[in-house]
Formats: sequence, structure tokens, C-alpha cells
Amino acid sequence: MEALEPSEPLRTTREASVPGGASGARTCSTEKFMGGFLRDETALQGYTDLSRVAVSLQDIARRPLGHFGWEDRNMNRRDAVVAMLAAGAAGCARMSDPWRDQPGKPRILVTFPPLYSMAKLIAGETAAVKCLCVGTGPHHYSFNPRDLALLSTADIFFSIGLTLDDHFVAKMLQSSQRGKARFDALGDTVKARKLCLAGDSEHEQQHEAGHSHDHSHGDEDPHIWLGVPQAVVMAERMAGQLAETCPENAAEYRNRAEELAKRLKDFQREARAKMKEKNERRLISFHGALAYMADSFSLQIAATMQINPGTEPSAARIAQLAKLCKDERVRVLAVEPQYSTSSSARLLAEALKRDGIEARMIEIDPMETAEASSLDSGWYERTMAANLKALVDNLP
Repeated sequence: MEALEPSEPLRTTREASVPGGASGARTCSTEKFMGGFLRDETALQGYTDLSRVAVSLQDIARRPLGHFGWEDRNMNRRDAVVAMLAAGAAGCARMSDPWRDQPGKPRILVTFPPLYSMAKLIAGETAAVKCLCVGTGPHHYSFNPRDLALLSTADIFFSIGLTLDDHFVAKMLQSSQRGKARFDALGDTVKARKLCLAGDSEHEQQHEAGHSHDHSHGDEDPHIWLGVPQAVVMAERMAGQLAETCPENAAEYRNRAEELAKRLKDFQREARAKMKEKNERRLISFHGALAYMADSFSLQIAATMQINPGTEPSAARIAQLAKLCKDERVRVLAVEPQYSTSSSARLLAEALKRDGIEARMIEIDPMETAEASSLDSGWYERTMAANLKALVDNLP
């Protein structure tokens, strides 16, 4: 098993070994420490779960420092290393089985809330389901040791793919003892549409200028869970994977997926019927997340405010969007709860107001994060319904 790099180098002083010693102090190299650690016959070699790592750390902490090729000059220095290793061991012990609250069930790990809600609905009480990204969206998520422990003992691991969560999923799969987990990127089962950001001339100019972005979706739109036909395919795929893992409940899983599909299709028909009553069905989206929803509800995304989520548009971009809204009579600006502090929509609304145009700001949740207290098997459908209500109440 590959050892994780320490968060900061271990520096030694005459008195004790502490993280981050005084300038000029003699440094004990990370390579020497970790090399000795991994060469030890009772260390991490062959261990596949964090509880065994904890036992190994505790054993190593009892050894003299000379065992690792260090000079054991005084007890203070050794005590500091023992304390450091013991703290690590205690942390590992606490994470020994992150699924222990739901013993004896198949273990389903998902990357973010829509997948959690769907998996929870389809599995019912027959499986344990855990979610990596809850309060932080997949665009900005970084995994941690607990996530690796979850993956190493999971039976199924669902992601979206299509570059939405790939940036951390790929690293997790490389960093962890994957065990028996079956990995399924659900975006691979859906015919993804090309990512098209309406009014994205600024985006093109940035690329021409050689500017890079922290976040990129690539050529395909990954926000498939917001489209009804795509969500139906995802649910069917989940049910199939669960059926393979737990064949005795296969009929139950497929029935639940079929019931969800029926509800979603009925919901789509209702949404389209309500949109037919509207004089205007165009809006400005916050970022390029709503294309599948627009297709499902018979809407049109006139433009997007943020090409890259979290990056505020320039003054030139705001002026461009204001002109588009004025010329094409677009009056609805969608904001997202995940970016509540963003000034994009406010600046655009103020620009329109200076031209005598009153724009409406409405909250449309792309469901990339959730409140942990509300995340359950019904959360996905409730949020879809809330989004539709916001549109129906505010489109002219």
C-alpha cells in the first residue's frame, strides 16, 4: 500500500521533532522517514484498511528512532515522534469502518446529491448509501482520507463522469485499494449533448488569449441529471448494477426504477403543458448547467452569466448580456443557491434597471450540493418540482 505524503515536512530541532521547525534547523527528510516506515516488516505493507494502518502506526511508535536510521539522542525527540504517530493512529482508528452505522448491507458510494437521492430511492432499506460531495459541489471538491476509506470498502461506486467529477474520482481510484467496488460513470450510458454556452464570445476570447480555467467541462455537457430522459436512463442503470450486486432484490430495484421513470415522465408532461401558457420561455442561466432541463421543459437558455462557475463575469460581459436582454426581451435571470454571494445577477439586473428594464431573479437549483439534513430519497424529485415552480411563477 502506498503511503500518503505528510501535509508538511518534519523538521527536527535539538529539543524535539515538530512540524515546521525554526529556520536553519536540521531537517529530517520525508523520504528517509517514509522509506524506513515502508521498509519495516510490520508497517503498511499488505494492509488494505485503515484500522490495520492504525495498529501498524502504534507498533512503529514504540520502536527506537534508530530503527529508522535516526540518531536516538534524547527522549524528548522520540516522544514527539511517538505523539505524532499516535495521533495519526487514533485518527485512523476512528475511520476503521466508515460504514459501521449500516452493517451487513451492500455498500453504495456516490459522488454527489442527485446520485445519492436516486440510489437511496431505488435501494430502499436493502443497501447503505453514502455521498462524497454534499456541502461542496463536484466542480470544487477535493477528496480526503475518509473518502478513500469509503471507496476501499464499497461494493458499487457511482459517478457522473463527462468531466464533472472526473478530476477527483480518477485520483481516488488511483490512490485507493479499490477492493471489490464496481465503478460506473453514469454519463457513459447517456447520450450527452454538446456543451453550448449561449453568448459565450468572452469565453472564446479567453481561450484565444491563452487563458486557462480552474474548471472545465470539456466538449460534453455533464449536467445530465437535470434532464428527464437522461435521469430515467441513469435510474435504470443504477437498478441494473444493484441487481447484479444483490440479485435477491433485483425485482424490487427494477420496480422502483420503473416507478421513478413514470413519475418523471408525468412531471415532464406537466412542465411542458405549463410552459405552453407562457408568453416568454427564455432566461439567462447562472452557469451552463440548465440545457438538459431546458430541453425537458421546453425552455430556451438565452445566455449564461458565468462561463466558469465561481468566476465573476467582466464588465464587458455584463454589458453584452444587458444588451442581449434588452434586444431580445429576456427578463428572467436564474441564480444558484451554491453561489449565493455572487454578484453576477445583481450587476446584470442593475445594468438593465439603468435602461428602465426590470428583471426578475429566480433561484434554480442545479442540485450540485445539498443540505445534509434534507438529503433523502425524495430530495431529487422535490428539487426538480421546486425548480419548475420558480419558472412557472416568474416567466411572463
